[in-house]
Amino acid sequence: MNHFEGKPPIAGRYEIREHIATGGMASVYKTWDHRVERIVAIKVLRTLDKNDLRAVERFRREARAAAALTHPNAVTIFDFVEEWDQYFLVMEYINGPTLKQLIGQSRQLPALQAVDIAAQVCDVLEVAHGRRFIHRDIKPQNIMLAWGGGATNGGLSGERPLVKLTDFGIVRVLEEGGLTNSGIVLGTADYLSPEQARGETLTASSDLYSLGVVMFEMLAGRPPFVGPTAVSIAMQHASANPPSLRQFNPTIPVTVEKIVMKTLEKEPVDRFQSAAEMQLALRLCAKELTRANLINRAAIKGADGRFPAAAQPGTFVGSDIQSTKRGQYSS
Repeated sequence: MNHFEGKPPIAGRYEIREHIATGGMASVYKTWDHRVERIVAIKVLRTLDKNDLRAVERFRREARAAAALTHPNAVTIFDFVEEWDQYFLVMEYINGPTLKQLIGQSRQLPALQAVDIAAQVCDVLEVAHGRRFIHRDIKPQNIMLAWGGGATNGGLSGERPLVKLTDFGIVRVLEEGGLTNSGIVLGTADYLSPEQARGETLTASSDLYSLGVVMFEMLAGRPPFVGPTAVSIAMQHASANPPSLRQFNPTIPVTVEKIVMKTLEKEPVDRFQSAAEMQLALRLCAKELTRANLINRAAIKGADGRFPAAAQPGTFVGSDIQSTKRGQYSS
C-alpha cells in the first residue's frame, strides 16, 4: 500500500519506505529522514480537502500547537509539509505496539499495569489541558507503548513501557471543517464522552471520561458499552449507566473500580476535576497495589527463600510482544 513508491523524497528529505497503518483519518508510513539520518513516521491526512482553505489553515494552526506540546508522554511532531497537493505530519517514530494491540493480546491487563498506563496519560493531559488543548480522541489506538534502550518489546527484566499519546489536534480540525460524521469520528464511538455524544461543548473532563473508558477496556477486556452501530453506542454513553467492572473481572481491586467508575460519571462535575487530580488518585492507588503485591509475595515465598515460577516479581505482563510490524498511529 505504499502509494509513494518511486517518488522523490518529500521536501527533498523524507523518503517513505513502508506503510504502517491506515485509519479513518490518515495513513501512516515509516520514513527515512535524510537530513538528520533517522527514522520518523509520516501521517498523510486523507480527509483534508486541499480546496478548503479554511480547513487547511486550521490544520496548520493545530499542527503548530501540537508541535509546541513537548512532553515525554506525547509523540513529538517534527514538521508539517505540503507537497503534491497533500498534507504530511512528520512525527516521532515509536517502535512499539499500540495499547489496543496489547489489550488484544492480553485481553485483561493487570490492575497495576492499567493504573500506571492511565497515570502516564494523565501526566501529558495535565500539560495539554493547562494550555486549553483538548485531545478529543483518547482511545487505545492513539496510545503507543515504547520500551527503553531501543527495545521493541518489554522483555528487559519486566521493564515498564513509556506511554506515548498521539494525534493531538487532528480530530478538532476535521470536526470544525465538517469532515466527520456529526462530530463522531468513525471507529471511536466506543470512547465518546456523554457530552461529545450529545454534540455539546467539550472540556478537559471529556478527555478524562474517554480515558476512563480506556481503563475499563484494559481491565475488562472490552469497553463498557457495545452495540451494533456507532450511534447505538453513542446513545449509551449519553444516557446509560456503565456496567460493573468487576462483573467482567472479579479480581479487580475495589479501589481501582471506584476510580474508573468516578471517571465514567455522566456529568463532568461528578468526575475528577482535572487530570492532575485523577493522576494523584491513580498514583496513590498504585502505591496501595504495590504494597499489597509485596505482602502477597512475602506470604507465598517458599521456605528456601525462592518464589514459585508463577510469582516471580518484576514481571510486566505484555512483555512477550514480538518485534513485528505495528499498527502505529492508527486513527
